Amino acid sequence: MLKQKIVLALVTTTFILVIAGVLAWTPFISPSLDPNDRESLPSGNSEATAATPEEIRQHAKKVGANELGQVPVFVYHLIDQEEGRWSRTPENFRKDLQELYDRNYVLVALNDYLTGNMDLPAGKSPAVLTFDDGTSGHFRLLEKENGETVPDPDCAVGILMDFAEKHPGFGHTATFFINAEPFGQPQYWQKKLRLLNRWGFEIGNHTFGHQNLAGLSPGQVAEQIASLQTHIQQALPGYRPKAFAIVQDGLPEPLTLGLSGTSNGVKYNHNGILWWAWSAARSPFHKDFDPARIERIQVFTDNGRSSLVNWLERISATRYVSDGRKDTVAAPEGWEKYAANTIKNDLVLYTKGEPNRNPESNLSSSSAQGVHVTFRWAGSQDRWNQVLALIDQAGLNTVQLDIKDESGRIGYASQVQTAVETGAGLGILPVKERLKDLKDRGIYSIGRIVIFRDPFLAEKKPELMVRAADGSPLNRGVWVDPYSKEVRDYNLALAVEAYRLGFDEVQFDYIRFPEGKKARTAIYPGKTRDDDRTRVDVIAGYLEHVRSVITWNRPFSATVFGFMSIAVDDQGIGQRPERMAPFVDYLSPMPYPSHYMTGNYGFTNPNAHPYEVIDASLKEFKALTETTGCRLRPWLQAFTWGSPPYGRSEIRAQINATGDNNIKTWLLWNPGSTYKPEDITP
Repeated sequence: MLKQKIVLALVTTTFILVIAGVLAWTPFISPSLDPNDRESLPSGNSEATAATPEEIRQHAKKVGANELGQVPVFVYHLIDQEEGRWSRTPENFRKDLQELYDRNYVLVALNDYLTGNMDLPAGKSPAVLTFDDGTSGHFRLLEKENGETVPDPDCAVGILMDFAEKHPGFGHTATFFINAEPFGQPQYWQKKLRLLNRWGFEIGNHTFGHQNLAGLSPGQVAEQIASLQTHIQQALPGYRPKAFAIVQDGLPEPLTLGLSGTSNGVKYNHNGILWWAWSAARSPFHKDFDPARIERIQVFTDNGRSSLVNWLERISATRYVSDGRKDTVAAPEGWEKYAANTIKNDLVLYTKGEPNRNPESNLSSSSAQGVHVTFRWAGSQDRWNQVLALIDQAGLNTVQLDIKDESGRIGYASQVQTAVETGAGLGILPVKERLKDLKDRGIYSIGRIVIFRDPFLAEKKPELMVRAADGSPLNRGVWVDPYSKEVRDYNLALAVEAYRLGFDEVQFDYIRFPEGKKARTAIYPGKTRDDDRTRVDVIAGYLEHVRSVITWNRPFSATVFGFMSIAVDDQGIGQRPERMAPFVDYLSPMPYPSHYMTGNYGFTNPNAHPYEVIDASLKEFKALTETTGCRLRPWLQAFTWGSPPYGRSEIRAQINATGDNNIKTWLLWNPGSTYKPEDITP
C-alpha cells in the first residue's frame, strides 16, 4: 500500500486552455478504455508492485477516478404493467438498466458497498439496486408443462439476469428487502429465497410484518427484526441478512437497534440501515459516511422524466469513479479533507484539467446567505465598500451581483457577440476587480442574468420582440421571444462568460413568458407552426439545454414566482417548479409576503405575517421539488411595499422561517441594494 499522499501538479498549458477554452464544456462521461489500455493498467494485484506513484496518479487522472464521490442506491417497489408513483413497468426497468450501462455504471452488492469492498474496473462507477416489500413483480416463477419452474422474464429477477447475460461485466446483483410473505406465490417462497441466494442476490430485513417501528419499545423493535431473520432461516438455515431497511420512515429508537439486537435468543447484526429517499449516498471512504443512514433514490416517472436519469445527471460531476485498484483511494484535489482517516495514507490525488465540483464548493453554495446588489450600485467604489462592510457586519457570506438586469444592459464590457453588436455592455462595472474582492474575502459570488425581459435587445433587434395579437409591442416592448434560438444562445453565452470571469454560480431570472391576458395570445416570432411544445416545455427545455452545456461541474440556479407553489398550472408563464428543478442546483422562489393577495394562506394581509407566509410557501415548494434533489434558496423581502413597513422584525421572521424548514441558504432582495446590518444579524 502507498504510505504517502500523491499529488499531481497542474500543467500550466492545461490551465490556460481551461481559462481560454470554447464556450461549451463537455459533460462528464467516464473515459472508456480499449483492451490495450486495460492490460497495462496498474492494479491491486501482484503486478501493482511495478507501478510507480507517478503511473498511479496518471492512471487515476486518465480514468477520471473519484472514489470519494457519490454512489446512487436505488429503490423500487412494484414492477408492474402500469407506471405510477410506486410502480415501474418491466419496459422502463429495462430502460433503467440500459441507462446505467450506457453511463458506465456496474451493479455492486449492497453489502460490498457498505463494507467498502467494491472491486470495480477502472473508469466504472457503482450502482446499488434495492427492492422493498417483496412484491410479486420482484420475483415470479412460471411453471412449465413438465413441472420445471423458471423466472418470469418480466419480473425484476428475470430482467436482471437476462440483461446481465447480454451485457457482460454489468452484473445482476440486487438486494430484496422482504417481509414474512415475500413475492406472492406462497407455495414457492422458500424456493425463491434459496434461488436468490444461489444466484448471487442479497436478502435484506424489512421487519416480519412490514412494521413501522416508530414509537415501538426496544423489545418490540428487536422482535420484528429477529423474527424475520428466523423466518428467512426456514428456507436458508444460518442465513443472516446484512442490511435492514426501515418501513415508512419509521425509525427505531434508538437507531442502533436497526443494526444489532437480540430477541428471544435470536441475535441479528446488520452492516447498514437503509432509509427512505431522497439523496445519493456517500462513498464508504468518505469521512461522513454513516452506514446507519444510507439514503436512497426511488425510481419512477417523475413529471415525465425518469427519476433515475434526473439523479444520474445531478451527481454526474461528483459520482464515484473507480481507479481499478483495491489498495488505494483516488480522487481529484479538493476532496482530500473528506477522506476518512482510515484511508488517508493510501489516498491518491491528482489535479483535474477542468472545473472540479467538490464538497467544499457544494458547501459554499448550500450555506450561501447574502444580498442582491445591482451593477450600478457596485460600479461605485464607495458603494462597493459599503457592500463589503455590510457583508462583514451582518455576518453574511454571499453577494448576488447583476450581470444583465431588467433593462437588458450589462454592467461590464461583455465580449459575447450579441452584446458587442447591440452595445449592451455599459462598461461601468469593473467585474474582475469586484470578483477578486469577493474571492479574497471568501465571499460566494452569484451572477444574475435577466433572461426574457430585455427591452434593450427588443429595441435593437425588434424582430425578437414579443408583440400583442394586434402587432403592437407587448407591455411597451420589454419582452423578447423565449422560442428564439438567438435569444436563448445569447443568454447562455453570457452565463458561460460569467463562469469564466470567476462567478461561483449563475442565476437565471425572468426565466419565463410574460404574464397577463394579452401575453396568452401574443405573437412569438420564433414559434413555428409545427412546434407543439407547451410553455412549460419551452422553459424546462431551455434549462435542460443550458445545463448540458455548462455541465454539473458548475452551480446553477433559477428564480420562480412565489405563487407558483399555490397555482395548479403555469399561469401562462411557463414556470412549474417541479419541471424546472431537475436542471438546477437551486430553485429560488420569490415568496415576498407583500405580493400575496387577501385570503392567501388565510390572512387578510399576508404582508403582516412574514414568518407564516415564508413557512407555508417553502413547505409547498419542498413538496413539489423533493424528488428531484434540487435545493431551495428563497429570495426574502428586504423592502417595503404596503403595510407594515419592513425592518428587522419582518426580515428576521423570514430568515427564521427559512431556517425552521431546514434550509440554510437564502438571499435578501432590495431593488436599491440598500440594507441595514442591524436588520439582518441574529
